[in-house]
Amino acid sequence: MKPRRKNLEGRGLILAGHGSMFSPESALPIYRHAASLRACGAFAAVYECFWKEEPSYRNILHVVEEACVYLVPDFLSHGYFTREIVPREFGLVGPVTRRGSCEIRYCEPPGRHPRMAEAIAEQAAKTLGEIPSCGVALLLVGHGTDRNENSAQTAWEQAERIRASGRFAECSVAFLEQEPSVARWRELIASRDLAVVPFFLSEGKHSYVDIPRMMGLARQPRDPDFRNPQTTEKGRRVYYAGAAGMAPIVDQVILAQVDAFDEAHRMG
Repeated sequence: MKPRRKNLEGRGLILAGHGSMFSPESALPIYRHAASLRACGAFAAVYECFWKEEPSYRNILHVVEEACVYLVPDFLSHGYFTREIVPREFGLVGPVTRRGSCEIRYCEPPGRHPRMAEAIAEQAAKTLGEIPSCGVALLLVGHGTDRNENSAQTAWEQAERIRASGRFAECSVAFLEQEPSVARWRELIASRDLAVVPFFLSEGKHSYVDIPRMMGLARQPRDPDFRNPQTTEKGRRVYYAGAAGMAPIVDQVILAQVDAFDEAHRMG
């Protein structure tokens, strides 16, 4: 990533991820994003913290030395965690919060930015290879939850952007834990061929086990003999892509959310 012209010298960046006590892969995208953002030199320091791992949300501010930090929840959906858990754990009172001598600027998650549609399309195109995407449907599969009605909204917003681009034959959304269920993918997609993009940050169990299982696919991405595409009944071909959050441009989307915060709140 090339350094940006905007001067953020003296300001830090905190990436707040979910993490997992059982799957080390859950934190991998956050560490990758942090490494790339350090390398670009846009911030004085970049910190990682997690809900289910160390360093924790509550402890990270103890090591922050900058007077101003941008807090970016490194999530794709804007729901329960970004609206409730992160603000509560950091003691946020609004978009801008002062904790002691530190000013915290709370940005929106990368999954909400318009450029996230590029990341999703990039993952689909990568798995299609030389296959023209204009003849293939894209199925975006998110988690979904009853805890927060806004959780699924982000996936719908990105799907609408992809549809508007005209890059794919069609674009639909499905979920693991709410309707429309990914188990109904045959009803949701009219095209013969489809690219499936998990709307998750990391390549965890949901991406490489739960979605393929619910779709009734014969092979999962971690199987030794897994190949794209998989041919199902009636000759339908399923191209299974990597998780949206693993796309190389997501670190640029995080930077775009920092810029968007300053523009929205007229901060320099």
